[in-house]
Amino acid sequence: MNENDDWFLDDPDDDEFERKQKRRKNMPIYKKAMDIAKTARLLGSTLEGDDKEMYEFHLNESAMIMTAKIGGAIGSGSWLISMQNAAIVRSHAEWMLTATSGLKHMTKADKDYVKVLRCDMEEFRDLFNEWVKEIHKMDKDDFEDEWGLFIK
Repeated sequence: MNENDDWFLDDPDDDEFERKQKRRKNMPIYKKAMDIAKTARLLGSTLEGDDKEMYEFHLNESAMIMTAKIGGAIGSGSWLISMQNAAIVRSHAEWMLTATSGLKHMTKADKDYVKVLRCDMEEFRDLFNEWVKEIHKMDKDDFEDEWGLFIK
């Protein structure tokens, strides 16, 4: 591979890479998503039987996807990628918030963890709304959404 073939790789020794990593890790929405992932993991560990089968994987999956998509959007600098990722994050966050009702009323889940997750998700929604306002301030990319959903 010559030096022009690795244009897509971030160099961990690069100051720009370090700056992006620090920015991502310090953003309130990313921090909250990481907290949610921890809570989801702990909550999932309290489930048993059918409850565990129905909820544990999906809670962890949604939490991990939310974290990854937020990180990807923050690092992209792209309005289109940020909007696409925000839509995915919203879908998973909405599912997790809705799941807290089912967990509370229809399972033997630890209700304290359910309450913490619900509070985290409500705080996350507020942070998400602020984050989306920042995305809307970004300049439109030169790229077009071939699906026609995200047009600025």
